[in-house]
Amino acid sequence: MLWTSTIGLKVIMAVSGILLVGFVLGHMAGNLQVFLGREVYNGYAEFMQGLGELLWVARITLLVLLVAHVVSAVKLNQVNRQARPRPYLHLRTQRTSPHAKIMFLSGLVILAFVLYHLAHFTIRSVHTEYMNPADATDVYTFFVQSFQNPLVTITYVVANLLLASHLSHATSSMFRTLGLSVGEYRPVFEKIGPAIGVLVAVGNLSMPLACLFGILTV
Repeated sequence: MLWTSTIGLKVIMAVSGILLVGFVLGHMAGNLQVFLGREVYNGYAEFMQGLGELLWVARITLLVLLVAHVVSAVKLNQVNRQARPRPYLHLRTQRTSPHAKIMFLSGLVILAFVLYHLAHFTIRSVHTEYMNPADATDVYTFFVQSFQNPLVTITYVVANLLLASHLSHATSSMFRTLGLSVGEYRPVFEKIGPAIGVLVAVGNLSMPLACLFGILTV
């Protein structure tokens, strides 16, 4: 059974992780349309809402992937702790990247951020004071005015830096787990993770910072 073996848990974590990376990139690409202006971004939001049942299928699928990813990560962490109940007296961390050292912590922070992000833009149960009182469908105004609040922007910046760090290490690890990062192809696959991390950091941070510093306005 996949859930009862270390290898199985790693495969679940890798496959769910790759699919979630695809979602992160697609989600970022969609939101970057905010730079094209109110009409385009509101049109994108209206299109997404118009998907109806398909949108809910996508949301449920993402929820299942996220739960599978988190549960497998927690179980792997428990297995590692049980296999080494007492810490090493001397740790060699020369080959361990900073991203790897904070993987579990960054994962927990990202999970908390996802819940906050859903409350912010999907459920819209927080920061409602930034909604356009004359037009509830004006997502552009809600987006821009939300990020004109420094605390909201700082929250997103910290969370997305941790997300970029997580993706940088995790994506390369997933390719190794699936047996793709081997032989002559290994250097290429090893660079994909850091490249995705940088791409996500630049893309996701550009939007709230553009709002905060007045590049995007209502």
